[in-house]
Amino acid sequence: MSTAPALPAVTTAHRAARVSTFAGFGIQGLLFASLITRLPTIKDRFDLSDYEVLAVLGAVAVASAVGSVIAGYASARFGSGVVLRLTLAASAGFVVLIAVSGDLPVLVATCCGYGLCVGAIDATTNMQGVGVQDLYGRSIMVGFHGMWSAGAVVGGVYATITLELDWALLPSLLAVAVAAVVLNAVLCRNLLRHDPVDGHAETIAEAVHVTVPWWPVLLLAVPTFAMWFLDASTSAWGGIYLTDGLHASDSAGPLAFTAYQALLLLTRLFGDAVVRRFGAVTTIRASGAVAVLALVLIVAAPTVGLAVVGFGVLGAGVAMVPPLSMVAAGHLDGGGGQALARVNVSNYVGYLVAALGIALVAELISHRAMFLPPLLVAPVLILMATQFRPRTGAAR
Repeated sequence: MSTAPALPAVTTAHRAARVSTFAGFGIQGLLFASLITRLPTIKDRFDLSDYEVLAVLGAVAVASAVGSVIAGYASARFGSGVVLRLTLAASAGFVVLIAVSGDLPVLVATCCGYGLCVGAIDATTNMQGVGVQDLYGRSIMVGFHGMWSAGAVVGGVYATITLELDWALLPSLLAVAVAAVVLNAVLCRNLLRHDPVDGHAETIAEAVHVTVPWWPVLLLAVPTFAMWFLDASTSAWGGIYLTDGLHASDSAGPLAFTAYQALLLLTRLFGDAVVRRFGAVTTIRASGAVAVLALVLIVAAPTVGLAVVGFGVLGAGVAMVPPLSMVAAGHLDGGGGQALARVNVSNYVGYLVAALGIALVAELISHRAMFLPPLLVAPVLILMATQFRPRTGAAR
C-alpha cells in the first residue's frame, strides 16, 4: 500500500518567513490599491484625455517590466528579501511624489519610478512565496496572493472613504505611504535570505549566464498575460467604466476595484485547498470559465449595481491564476528566480496592451464598450490551462 510522502518539518524560522512574506504581499496591495483607485482623481486634476491616461499607464507598465527583470538579476546577487524591503520603501516614497507632481512630465517620471519598484516588488514577493511554499511542501502560495488582495481591499475602502470626506490627494496618499514604511520595518524582518543562483554567482553579471528555458517561459507567459490583461482592465479602467460608461457618481468609481478585490480575496482564502483537491490545470480551466461569464455580465449590465457584481465575479474567476503561474514559473529554472521574473513581465505587457486596447475602444467607440476586449481575451485561460501543470524542481 502506497503512502503519501511526509511533509517537511516546519520550523520557527519558516513560520517567521511566512509571516514576513504575507506582510510584503499585503503592503504592496495596500499601496497599489490606494493609488490606482485615485486614477479618476489624477485624470481630473491634470485634465487628462483617455490617450494621456494611456501614456501614463504605458510608462508605468514598461518601467515595471524593466524593474522585474532587474530584480531577477539583483536577487541572484543580494537575495530577494533585501531587494523586496528596499523597493517597498522606495515605492512608498514614489506614491507621495506622485501626489505632489506639478505637471504631466513630472507625473510620468514619478509614475515610472513607482513602476520600477512595482516590478521589483512583484518579482521578489513571488520569489519569497515560492521559496516558503517549497519549505512547507504543500500549496500555500494562493494564501500569499490573498494577502495582497486583503491589502488591496483595505486600500480600495480607504480610497472610497477619503473621497467621501473630500480629502486632497496628498494627505490621503501620504498616510498610506507612512503606514507602508512602518509595516515594512516591523513585519518584513524575517524574509528568506536566498543564496546567489546555484550558489556560485558572485555578481549580477555572472547571474546573467544562468540558463533560462525560454520556450516554457513564453508558453506560460501567454495565459499569464491574459489574466493581467483582465486585471489591468478592472484596476485601471473599472472606475472610469462606471463613471463615464454607466454615469455613476465619482464616489462610486472605486466600487468596481473594491468588489473585484473583495471576491478575489474571498476566493483565495480557500484557494490552496482547491489546488490540493483538484490540481492546478483543472483549477485554471474553471477559473477561465468563470471569468468569461463575469465579463459577459459586465458588458451587458444595464445598471451600475449589476456591473459591480460582474466585477466581483471576475475577481473570483482570475484569483487563482497569478499564484499558480508564479509557482510554475519559479520551478522552470530550478528556483533561480530569473524565469519567474521574466514570466512576471507578462504582467506589465498585459497592463500595457489593456491600456492601449481599452483607450482605443473608449475613444473610437464609447466608454460603454470598454470591456469588449477583455471578453475576447478571457478564453485564453481555458485554452492554455495545461501550462500550469506542476513541474519538477524547487525554488529557493
